[in-house]
Amino acid sequence: MGDHDHWLSVLLPDAWHAFEAYFAEGLARDWTWMMFQATHFTMTHVVSAIIGCILVLVATARYRAHLAASNGGVLPPSRFTLAAMIDGFVGACYRYSADVMGEEDAKRFLPFIGTLALFIFTCNIQGLIPGFLPATDTLKTNLALAAIVFVVYNVVGVWRNGLSYLAHFLGPKIGGFYWMAPLMLPIEIVSHFVRPVSLALRLMGNILADHKVLGVVMGLFALVVPVPFLLLGTLVAIVQTLVFTLLTIVYIGLALEHAEDH
Repeated sequence: MGDHDHWLSVLLPDAWHAFEAYFAEGLARDWTWMMFQATHFTMTHVVSAIIGCILVLVATARYRAHLAASNGGVLPPSRFTLAAMIDGFVGACYRYSADVMGEEDAKRFLPFIGTLALFIFTCNIQGLIPGFLPATDTLKTNLALAAIVFVVYNVVGVWRNGLSYLAHFLGPKIGGFYWMAPLMLPIEIVSHFVRPVSLALRLMGNILADHKVLGVVMGLFALVVPVPFLLLGTLVAIVQTLVFTLLTIVYIGLALEHAEDH
């Protein structure tokens, strides 16, 4: 299979070609500039993202069923089921959030942080399944996720602190004045805009590299040899989900701080 092939494009080539051609009319980029040169338009990553959303919805339904059980979801499942995995996954997101922003804010932002982490993980793990492509090995998906994080933590900062949130960009207050503002303001603005770019590039680089290595190994050796690489790929998928989620938690936690505490 090629770099842009999907199991749908292999099993249903005509239908897949028509599907991509339909969306290419309005979405394909025909301009070039600097590093934005001619590129191959594909919908494989969109389909992978949709599959990731479906997996998250299925996992959510199973977890809700577990919470509605006779024990009220208080006791963890006795077996390692999907509900048990989601329980541990969401519990980890909550604990990390509580350590950074406190329990009250951790509960408030858990739906966003937990959903983000689940989506990234389900996209990452698809790269380990033959015939699937991880939606997170392309910059388009990752920049969209990072842009959402960027908007959320800045909106949260203004919502919690009002216009005093802007004092975060001015540096420390010395003698009642922000003397270092001319120096700190451009530095802080650049650093904040670099955050989503670094989030996107870090996730894409690691997932893309892992997917390429696994593809080469499985192309050379179909049995036994790819097993260690599959285990390593699973670890990469987990670690990259953890890194993206932790940085999101840290950014939101910093935005929630009062300016005088920053």
